[in-house]
Amino acid sequence: MEFGSTVTKLREGRGWSQAKLAEKAGVSQETVAAWESGQEFPGQEQLLSLAMALKVKIPRLIEKDEELMVKVIEGTETYETAVMGVVSVVTAACALVLIALSHTDPSALQIAIRVTEAVLIVGLLALVWQRRGPRAQRAKAFRDALEAADGSQTAFVIKRKAGRNTGNVIMQFVLGAIIAVTLIVLLGIIVPESRLPWVML
Repeated sequence: MEFGSTVTKLREGRGWSQAKLAEKAGVSQETVAAWESGQEFPGQEQLLSLAMALKVKIPRLIEKDEELMVKVIEGTETYETAVMGVVSVVTAACALVLIALSHTDPSALQIAIRVTEAVLIVGLLALVWQRRGPRAQRAKAFRDALEAADGSQTAFVIKRKAGRNTGNVIMQFVLGAIIAVTLIVLLGIIVPESRLPWVML
């Protein structure tokens, strides 16, 4: 990314040290050093503070990186969709196995239920990680930066500049629905006392 070198050039052009820029932007010197080295990317508020401190507009700070930022956002969305796809297939497979065992081999059902519970925990942790992990946080920071550069707070900006993929959005919705329905079915099998009428198989 060129963001770090852009900040460095603008800072040095003013004859400021990292400490001076940090003071002006209201952040620590370590944060400025992390930005300039490319280790971190500022959130929307920090980006605004940085632009104000350097007396430039936000687009000036990110103009060389917009294409890369869009690619990262799109790649992250595709990755999230793939993770949801794997989780939905695995949970559906668990549900089918449990349904089959409940009708054919009830003695093996308890072991299968324990294995399914472990699989569900791993699957749910994977879903949380894909939404909260470093990759997702970086994509969010890039989305916020593109939004701030445009000066708008609308979803249209993200779709237009960050290439919000309609196919990914629809697929994530469908996969989310599959996961939700499958979890309800699994709840009915694992905790039969829940007495959910639509999962009494």
